[in-house]
Amino acid sequence: MRAAPLQRPDTGKPASCPLPGTVVDDGALAEQIQRAWMSCQEAVRTSDKTLLRSLHVQAKTHDREVSYADLRRLYARHRRYFPQPTAIEPSKIDPILVPVTQRTLEGDLFRVARGYWSMPFSKGYGRRLRFLVMDRHHEAVIGILGLQSPSADLACRDTYLGVEKDRKLAVVNNTLDAYTVGAMPAYAPLLGGKLVAGLLCSNKIRQAYWRAYGNSITTQLKERVPQPLIAITTASAFGRSSIYNRLRFKDTLLAEPIGYTKGYGTIHLEQLYPLMADWLKTTGQHVPAGFGNGPKVRWQNIMRTLLGLDVSRDCLAHGIQRQVFILPLVRNLTDVCQHAATADPIDFDDEAWTQHWGRVDVR
Repeated sequence: MRAAPLQRPDTGKPASCPLPGTVVDDGALAEQIQRAWMSCQEAVRTSDKTLLRSLHVQAKTHDREVSYADLRRLYARHRRYFPQPTAIEPSKIDPILVPVTQRTLEGDLFRVARGYWSMPFSKGYGRRLRFLVMDRHHEAVIGILGLQSPSADLACRDTYLGVEKDRKLAVVNNTLDAYTVGAMPAYAPLLGGKLVAGLLCSNKIRQAYWRAYGNSITTQLKERVPQPLIAITTASAFGRSSIYNRLRFKDTLLAEPIGYTKGYGTIHLEQLYPLMADWLKTTGQHVPAGFGNGPKVRWQNIMRTLLGLDVSRDCLAHGIQRQVFILPLVRNLTDVCQHAATADPIDFDDEAWTQHWGRVDVR
């Protein structure tokens, strides 16, 4: 597949990109990396979310692990679960959180739903849980939740939790990160995104976590995965979040804003990754993804490319500072983190939350 063209920040003209698998001139690849960085910097400077979203779309398009032909076939088979907005009667929406397992109808629906996102696909890494939010009345997908092991290092989270360095990894292993949260187009205008986000607090997630990992051993610490799940973190796609801000249930703030990411990552370079991988293979530096090579293989390969081409590591600073939130699942989160207290789980009522969301005055 030919790489989608990058947009120059100065002229808006496309930058040509050779086919993956071809021999790429060192200088040409270095220029394309720098041009991609400049384009992203310009989008951030001008708050151009359309261009930023296009970078995500380009990255998703060039993910070799995704088969869009398969997604189209799945959509054709299950399209009745994705109705048009005009087919939805808001007063009759009846949400329920449903776990997703492999090779099931729910798994197919999750994959199709994820295809609507402009954000690149992610299978997640480490511990993983996936859920659908279904509308029982309309027999439709309202939205999806995808959770994974959190990053070991996240400055604003670590500061908020106030954990000593020697205990940080153990505490972080007691949390998950929500990498995809949102509603389908038919439900998004009804603030379906807030409905789905609130269900991150559901008891069903904590219960599913126990069933999946109650007897598991952590890879790094070689200890049993801590229970119960004490918190979930998540971050917005573009700066300040409209879904998580002011996400309240009665008098409780469900998602607490705790800061912003530093604006580093590879989203603006993802469409060039196949070329970087080919270049690394010619120099014997490429590390394939797979068990034992760590969760940051792509980052490591991109870093090797920058160093090998003598391109500044500043090109990893895309500048998109994502707002970070934490959703506590226990009442005594601070004591659990700082003093190893016994967790006191919050009993979250899904039905009460959906009724709260469904009131006209709340919307």
